[in-house]
Amino acid sequence: MKRTLFATLLAIVFVAAALGQEVTKSDLVGTWSNGGMSMIGERNTVTGSTTPSNGHTFKFVFSANGRFAFTGLMNSTQYGCTLGLFNDKQGSYSLDGDTLTLSLSKNFWRNTNSCSAAAAKTRNYTLGDETYAVSTKTDEYGKAHICLTNDKGETCYRKEN
Repeated sequence: MKRTLFATLLAIVFVAAALGQEVTKSDLVGTWSNGGMSMIGERNTVTGSTTPSNGHTFKFVFSANGRFAFTGLMNSTQYGCTLGLFNDKQGSYSLDGDTLTLSLSKNFWRNTNSCSAAAAKTRNYTLGDETYAVSTKTDEYGKAHICLTNDKGETCYRKEN
């Protein structure tokens, strides 16, 4: 009985300590990414060519000097047409408790459409600040993740080696 009670109390202390950990700048420094790719492709029976896969990749690089870079790429192929979105953000970042603020000095977007060159667009979006609640998690393989949450939802990124 005493062992069970002690083990339960010890577990509560560890969980409370883990939840109370604040993300520090040194925790954030590094390369973080997420992404996925579909293994299904379409094959053109006339030409024999295969369409590019559907997928996405997002990557943050946080430097110790307070600078960051973000690269995002999404591709979707349907009926032989590939739509692509590319985003390149750069700037500085600051951490205040669990609040991460990204101050953008670059916010470039490119849309492409393999079936309609007229639909392709490039644009430098308005610069400003983006604010996120930042937290850390560890997955079932013991790998560290940072999770960024704002009014659009939460996205988690796995630390690259």
